[in-house]
Amino acid sequence: MAPQGRSRLGDAIFALGPHVRYVAFGSGQEVDTRQRADIRDASSSESDFFEELLVNPTLLALARQRGELDCGGLRYLIVAYGSFNVIVMPLNGGHVTVGVALDADPIATATQVAALFAV
Repeated sequence: MAPQGRSRLGDAIFALGPHVRYVAFGSGQEVDTRQRADIRDASSSESDFFEELLVNPTLLALARQRGELDCGGLRYLIVAYGSFNVIVMPLNGGHVTVGVALDADPIATATQVAALFAV
């Protein structure tokens, strides 16, 4: 996805509400992260970078393999950390990660994010 497309989609994801803390796009060695200002219990930008570069692509690869066996594919993953949840969604050639507040519904947010990509 081109940088302009990522920027527009990132803006649209943040516009879903204040519960969206973080948006990142990853593709190969390219990582683009954005975080809402003034959030509590934020992770460091360095750990976010490595999460997008290494952790989330690996989780997606494993879950995608299983999903393609006999589960109808993979729509997204939700990882529940202590201070926030993240939604990791595969995209053509990469992924998007959306960090949400603990009191937000990650399934509802994942549905809203998926709808943005369907347009």
